[in-house]
Amino acid sequence: MKLHRLTLTNYRGITHRDICFPDSGVIVVSGANEIGKSSMLEALDLLLESKDRSTKKDVKQVKPTHADVGAEVTAEISTGPYRFVYRKRFHKKPETELTVLAPRREQLTGDEAHERVRAILAETVDLDLWQAQRVIQSASTSATDLSGCNALSRALDVVAGEVDATPVAGAGPVDTLLVDRIDEEYRRYFTATGRPTGEWLTATTRLRSADEDVARCAAAIAEVDDAVRRHATLTRDLNALAAEKVAAAASLTAVRAAAEAIAVLTGELAQARVRAGAAESTHAASLATLTERRRTRAEIDERTATVTRLQQEAQTAADDADTAREMRVSADETAQQARTLLEACKQRVDAAHAAVALLADREEADRLAARIATIERHQRELDAATRDLAKITLTAELMSTIEKAAAAVDRAASAVDLTSARIEMTAATDVDVAVDGEAVTLQPGQRWSAAVTGATELDIPGVLTVRVVAGATASSTQAALDRATETLGAALREAGVPDLDAARALDARRQELQAAGRQVRAILAALSTDDSLDALRTRLADVRGRLPAEDGLFDATTAAVQDPAAQRRELIEATAAHQQALRDCETHAKVAEAAATLVTERELRAARVKEKLAVVAEELAAAGHRLAEARATVADDQLAVTTQADADAATAAAAEVARLTEELARHAPEEVAARLDEAERVAASAVARHDEAAEALREVAAQLKVFGTEGRKGRLDAAETERERAHADYGRVQRRARAAQLLRTVMGRHRDAMRSRYVDPFRTEVERLGRIVFGETFEVDVDSELRIGHRTLSGRTVPYDSLSGGAKEQLGIVARLAGATLVAKEDSVPVVIDDALGFTDAERLTRMAEVFDAVAGDGQVIILTCSPQRYAGVQTARHIELVT
Repeated sequence: MKLHRLTLTNYRGITHRDICFPDSGVIVVSGANEIGKSSMLEALDLLLESKDRSTKKDVKQVKPTHADVGAEVTAEISTGPYRFVYRKRFHKKPETELTVLAPRREQLTGDEAHERVRAILAETVDLDLWQAQRVIQSASTSATDLSGCNALSRALDVVAGEVDATPVAGAGPVDTLLVDRIDEEYRRYFTATGRPTGEWLTATTRLRSADEDVARCAAAIAEVDDAVRRHATLTRDLNALAAEKVAAAASLTAVRAAAEAIAVLTGELAQARVRAGAAESTHAASLATLTERRRTRAEIDERTATVTRLQQEAQTAADDADTAREMRVSADETAQQARTLLEACKQRVDAAHAAVALLADREEADRLAARIATIERHQRELDAATRDLAKITLTAELMSTIEKAAAAVDRAASAVDLTSARIEMTAATDVDVAVDGEAVTLQPGQRWSAAVTGATELDIPGVLTVRVVAGATASSTQAALDRATETLGAALREAGVPDLDAARALDARRQELQAAGRQVRAILAALSTDDSLDALRTRLADVRGRLPAEDGLFDATTAAVQDPAAQRRELIEATAAHQQALRDCETHAKVAEAAATLVTERELRAARVKEKLAVVAEELAAAGHRLAEARATVADDQLAVTTQADADAATAAAAEVARLTEELARHAPEEVAARLDEAERVAASAVARHDEAAEALREVAAQLKVFGTEGRKGRLDAAETERERAHADYGRVQRRARAAQLLRTVMGRHRDAMRSRYVDPFRTEVERLGRIVFGETFEVDVDSELRIGHRTLSGRTVPYDSLSGGAKEQLGIVARLAGATLVAKEDSVPVVIDDALGFTDAERLTRMAEVFDAVAGDGQVIILTCSPQRYAGVQTARHIELVT
């Protein structure tokens, strides 16, 4: 298939566009964004696939918005033996026209023309290949899938030696046709995912429904039999339950009589317990009064002894407090002496610190002066390097320009040597020759040669004149050399150097100065990390301002220079003495504090003992008063007699309660209560079960009457007959379905084995083209579906999905171009690349251009782009520029 011409009228924002495409090679169609490049491919698809009256969304979207007209698309296409012009107008006054130019002329319109084109394409074009051989903007990095392309499969079969190289017109490979028929038979019984469908699903559903009907009817018959059995059982159970109900009522009457006798005894026992409780309470009260009288007498005796003991403790605590006060006075005097010694030591340490600080200031001044001198020296070095660098006009960019110009001169000179003719002369005797007016003298055997890039005249005086004219190629290469030389000269003049070696030497000097400057700046930055030069100078002035006017440190009394080491030793000794005095002071202060604490504790103890003595004396007086009042009311002897009488009355009441309790126990009240509960439960259960059985018997009798009118046996016979028929149909369809499934599985296995054989030619072609782009170490792994799974480069293998966007896009284009080179000439379709290689760097673009040149043959490669400079390196490309 080849696209010769495409015309768009009123299509989206395109008023009119008519493009003629060359029959073969790389065609670059360029134009600005939104000028309608992608619309051309979209329009061709609509022309070939959609009817003129289609209301699909894709067709509606291409209607122009600036005018009430219909979009028109016209294409001239050749495929197989056919060449035709096909035109459609959509939306407004839709129409379709077809003119077949070869092999015989035809003219059709409307749906007839549409169906004719579809038939021609189905006969001569692998439509799957036509869709696969596209690189679209939105899917430029997706994996290429060529597995469904019959044309490519035939080509790979030929390369792999599977079939004859001559294709069969109008038909795919024999194996593909057979597999399609097998798939068609398989789809009669199974879906694409292997689930039953069609006849197989119908037979399965019918058998399952028949089995369910038989089970349902059999369950209904079993329900009738069960109801009959339940009616007989319930009749027997009802008679037995009536007798059980009478026996339970008689047993309940006897147990209730025994329970009433026990209730009488329980009442008498309750009254006896009340009387016994009252007697016990009276005895407890009199006993408590007697006990309290005894406790009060014991309390008076105990508190009398306590008063005597506390008087002795109070005298001892007062003596201890006097001793503690004397200790505190002595500790306070010792602590004051330690504080005086500590103050003297502190003054000695402050004097030593001041002397050492002056020593530190002098050392700090020396260190700062040395650091400032180092910074000033490196700053002078940096200024000198900066001045030398400012004198150099050569920059890195200009040097790069000079190097590129020199390389261009070398390439142009090599091209001149390759394309120019050469004149070679060997003298047989002494001879003078004029070359373009310049004399050349040759001695016998001497050889002379020169390249001819333009018209050159050789004159042997008195003998002959020869004029050599160079061809157009040599002239153009010489002109290119002249231009490259002029470019190099201009760059050298701009840099102020006579030649390339001088430029390189000057650039080396510039780089050396820049490196030295960077090194010095790094040193200055390190030296000035904490403070700037001005800050260092300010600090130096401050330190020197704190130093004495004389050079050195002097003793204030002797005016003699002190030894720094001795002064530091004095500081250490003074500090040690101060620390010892501080520790002694803290120790004596703690002793004084402990003495004060001891005084406080002993005084507090004496006060507490005195207070406790007063409290106990007061409690002793109160207890004596209470005892006197109690004896005035009841004497001790009379209280003892009353308590004994109350005890005897309580004992008699308790004996009566014990007698009644024993008599009640002989009647076993718990057992009688349990028997009463059990008798009541048995009687109630017998009545309930009797009523329940009677109700169930009535329900079963009513149910049997209804079953007799439903005809359940007849429905069971009909369901069993239907199940036998469904089972026969199921077995017949099952055999055909399993046979189709087995045949499809076997053919699929053989087809996969065949595909694995023709993967190698495809992979070889992909690697051949890919090595132009990625280098000689490039390898790919291709699966049976002709998809690239892994890429190997320099021994490193990376999955396709892990590659960069640019690498995926390049591999996608290489795979499609490899498919285009393998497909037979009569099966080829245009490869369309829509604005690709946007992720590709300049070096890869140059190599991709070589790939396009390598595949430029009989097929068409149509590139749609808004950046034609990406494809400037494609030498064989023909460019078509779109304008508004």
